[in-house]
Amino acid sequence: MAKKNRRQRIEGQFVPLQYILLDSLAYQSLGNSSKVGLIYFYKDKKNVHQETAILTFPQAKKYGVCQSSTTFDSIKKELVEKGFLNPFVPGGLGKHSIFKISSRWKLYGTDRFNEIPFEAGCGSKQFQIIWKDEKKRNNLLHVRHGKKKQDAVST
Repeated sequence: MAKKNRRQRIEGQFVPLQYILLDSLAYQSLGNSSKVGLIYFYKDKKNVHQETAILTFPQAKKYGVCQSSTTFDSIKKELVEKGFLNPFVPGGLGKHSIFKISSRWKLYGTDRFNEIPFEAGCGSKQFQIIWKDEKKRNNLLHVRHGKKKQDAVST
């Protein structure tokens, strides 16, 4: 009688996390919310060729990553500071932030680690402050519409 293949199969999709990532200093120094957030950022990556990842605040809230937008901003900031994500397109005011998956975390804790500052997108809290400053307003319009609008409404 032939031997049956009794391998345990994984049903559905999964998020692979390498042992080297789990044992790294960068991963070990992450807070619990950031560890969960990282998994959901990796979940957005559909294949090995995809470099960008998106996790919106409503998604994070739905998955139980965090309950406040302030915590969500600190999660994104920590993931960028430790080298797991690189900021690609800032979000805010109805647009989501887009990040690039990074492998800078491998160099975290060494002198070769390249720090990239994280700048939060323009949320509704900061909008009034940004709109009053002409330089920041023109930058915001450029980011949102692809060109500077000279005839912007002055306040």
